[in-house]
Amino acid sequence: MMDFRIEHIENGAIFRLSRPDKLNSTTPAIWAGLEALLDELETGGGRFLVVTGEGEKAFCAGTDLGSTTSLSADQVGDRCDQVRALLTRLSRSRLISVAALNGLAYGGGLELASACTFRVALPHVRLSVPEIKIAAMPAYGGTQFLTSLLGRAVALDLLLTGRVVPADEALRIGLVSRVVDGSTGIVDEAVALANSVCAHSAAAITAIREAVSAADAGPADDGMDREGVLARQIFTSEDCREGTAAFLEKRAPRFTGR
Repeated sequence: MMDFRIEHIENGAIFRLSRPDKLNSTTPAIWAGLEALLDELETGGGRFLVVTGEGEKAFCAGTDLGSTTSLSADQVGDRCDQVRALLTRLSRSRLISVAALNGLAYGGGLELASACTFRVALPHVRLSVPEIKIAAMPAYGGTQFLTSLLGRAVALDLLLTGRVVPADEALRIGLVSRVVDGSTGIVDEAVALANSVCAHSAAAITAIREAVSAADAGPADDGMDREGVLARQIFTSEDCREGTAAFLEKRAPRFTGR
């Protein structure tokens, strides 16, 4: 079974993470599929992209950590560099991208959502960047996307506590764009939002987005590069190895620094 499904619709496409039994945790195949779809839409005249997860529990729980245990720290770092570049590209794409949050969005899942133009959430959605709990850090651009979206103080609150944010608070702090009742389906809500934006002048949309990015500085290249350097250092630490092992073994971690 494929790790993702693609549905082409008028003016765009829907990309579904299709690992509901694994809370739609990401794999290299998912990132490769998303990159190929971006290539197709950007060269083929598409206007928007909706990203969602299958099932009712999760949009995306982040990286499938079990798939990284056999990798060296350099290999993990290389993979993170590739995903960070992809999400940076998504955030800067002319496509209107909408994350249709059908369930929890944790770690890399929240980073993916944060790279999108909009985030539309159901009321039961919960969001978190929990990497701190396993002595790790976001490495797909999360430190930059969240700071750009929320400001330094709120971003640090989420990044350094790993706490779970309910949908209503996420709307209040600007982590999501809309909370909807989902009566027409979260994907339909996302498609309707994308179409309502794309009905306007493409030139005007591009100009507004560029002006807004200039106002908030957006995720800067040097910030993304620095995240990559720091993530590689963290991934080689004993605390990170212990945190990952504890997570996979479902036990409390024993960190050396406390």
